[in-house]
Amino acid sequence: MSTPRSTRAPYRYAERPPTTAIAPWVLSLWSFQADATPPADEPYTVWPDGCASIALARDAEGARQLGIGPRLTAMRPPVTAGLRLWGVRLWPDAITAVLGIPARPFRDRIDVASPGISARLGDLHSTIPRTDDVDRGLRVLNEWLVERLTDCPAPDPRIRAAVRAIVAARGEVSMSDIARAANVGLRHLQRRFPDATGLTLREYARVRRLREALARRLADGSEGWSRVAAETGFVDQAHLTREFVALTGATPRHASRRLDATQHDTVTP
Repeated sequence: MSTPRSTRAPYRYAERPPTTAIAPWVLSLWSFQADATPPADEPYTVWPDGCASIALARDAEGARQLGIGPRLTAMRPPVTAGLRLWGVRLWPDAITAVLGIPARPFRDRIDVASPGISARLGDLHSTIPRTDDVDRGLRVLNEWLVERLTDCPAPDPRIRAAVRAIVAARGEVSMSDIARAANVGLRHLQRRFPDATGLTLREYARVRRLREALARRLADGSEGWSRVAAETGFVDQAHLTREFVALTGATPRHASRRLDATQHDTVTP
């Protein structure tokens, strides 16, 4: 998903992969730029995500470091013209290793990063240059992370195996198959997975399937939602619509309009 749909989109979102040194903890580096304030009846939507992020926000009010927890449902944070965000999207099971906090209480949160997180990672504001050059900003962010993460403890290999099994199946996998892939008993995995990621196995699988559908829509905007539903494991378009409304508060048609308002660059589910 690397071809922007419109050069005049009021928002721009881009991702870049991390270098090998930080790949065990970091799934992607990302940037968001807003050149307009969303209308009150069409707020900017951040889609459900099984990953947590740490981000630097800069706008007319100044700079602040944010902690963004994993979430089953969409959120609509305040966005104003001129907002610039630089972020780190962590693997779902890397929250405690990187941030030093338990994953469960971090779920569904977006607020100024706690003093503990800021002390552990350092100050992003003094690191990232004031620029709209995505590659430059994310390159600096990657270098900053390399200095801080290479001594982090490795995530639990059983939880990582479970995450990878869900990702590989695009969310369409039985709980018993996930447990087999992780080489651990299902009940033990069901207890441990939320502690490590903030979401249950089923919740993370639902988020992955939804994000696969969004990714398919972004990859080829001409595809109808019925085809997207068939290719991403939904029974039919009605099933996809119910899940969209439950997790995002929007129908697929409304989701399309919100997706098209943003220029996407190299985005992965």
